[in-house]
Amino acid sequence: MTTRRTLPDPMPDVATASQALHTDQLREGWHTLMGPLGFSETLLWFAFVDATGHVLPALNQLPLDGPPDPFLADLLFYRLSEVIDGDDVVSVAMLITRPGVDTISPWDRGWARLFSAAAELAEVTIEPIFRANDADVVEVRDDGTVTRSVA
Repeated sequence: MTTRRTLPDPMPDVATASQALHTDQLREGWHTLMGPLGFSETLLWFAFVDATGHVLPALNQLPLDGPPDPFLADLLFYRLSEVIDGDDVVSVAMLITRPGVDTISPWDRGWARLFSAAAELAEVTIEPIFRANDADVVEVRDDGTVTRSVA
């Protein structure tokens, strides 16, 4: 007898990956864009969000080697502030990807705090920051709570 296995990680439709942003939809969009979860390196993925709340189709990535680095975060947001014009591009969506199946780590939280602080300093609006690993996609919140993905 063959039993049908239900996958716990349904992929959202790729057509919804750039739809208007709400936290749950952004999480699902990141999950869709990343495909099946599993990462061999640690990266920051970021994309620009337009005035209608849609993620623009170009994805950018930056290697995150080593511990959270204030200089790197400040430099990134200084450069991003040159792109954010308030008309066509109004905010930045970010996803930290890394190998592993653990929960949100102090490392994840450290980077998220630095990105948030650098964005504020550079006057760049950001969307909620997410972390994806080999197990799930979750929002990195500063208050210690975790919002899980559909995974």
